[in-house]
Amino acid sequence: MKYKMIAIDMDGTLLNSKQNTSESNILMIQKALKSGVKVVLCTGRDYDGIIRSAKKIGLNKNNQYMIYFGGSVIQSYDKKILYQKTLKNENCESIANFLSNRKVRFELIDNLGDHYDSYQDWIEKQMLNRKLGIVKFIIKTHKHELDKLLGLMHTNYDKDYFIVKTSANEMEVFPQGINKGSALVHLAKHLGISMNQVVAIGDMDNDIPMLKRVGLGIAMGNASAEVKKISNVETTDNDHDGVANAIREYVLAQSKTEVK
Repeated sequence: MKYKMIAIDMDGTLLNSKQNTSESNILMIQKALKSGVKVVLCTGRDYDGIIRSAKKIGLNKNNQYMIYFGGSVIQSYDKKILYQKTLKNENCESIANFLSNRKVRFELIDNLGDHYDSYQDWIEKQMLNRKLGIVKFIIKTHKHELDKLLGLMHTNYDKDYFIVKTSANEMEVFPQGINKGSALVHLAKHLGISMNQVVAIGDMDNDIPMLKRVGLGIAMGNASAEVKKISNVETTDNDHDGVANAIREYVLAQSKTEVK
């Protein structure tokens, strides 16, 4: 099978532990681009957190796209929004009150990438600009408390929200059905690409929705146990050119593009 698109997570995947993109990763991505494969950075970061790496790689072209805020926004590099989903204010207020009553730290992130540590601050800002919307919550706590809080959030909010662990001490909350996987499906449909022709590479639980939906899901060597469990294959870790090795072996090597 000839793959036509690669979705690549950033933190823990494209970026190494020093938050840099290796020369090997850049070289392999550029080779994939030259072969006609679309390369999509798919991340929880905001636009500003993507663009520097994108320019370094050579992705900042008008016919290329990024998925950011964990799947809440799809945007071209000429800043045209293809897709955007936000939380309703009443939903934000409910979650903010739930967390504040338990003295849990959180941030609301709007679609411009601005952060708010209280619901009231957000409402005051939105009153001045009705085009703003909250794309996600970031909830931070101590490592030893995260799983307990995650369980509590799932119990109370799974029906209406997508809640996912994104690091050892953080989780994020999105509108129901909004994740990297749903955004990738939307983008693939827009580009006329079958999901069987898409490869995804990731390391954390927020990458699972996209890894499950693509033709080939690749787990990083440093991925969580659950990511490795649901992926088709595993590459090396983010400090040993995992993205480059995955592209070389499964995308550019024609004899190895089909994995059962």
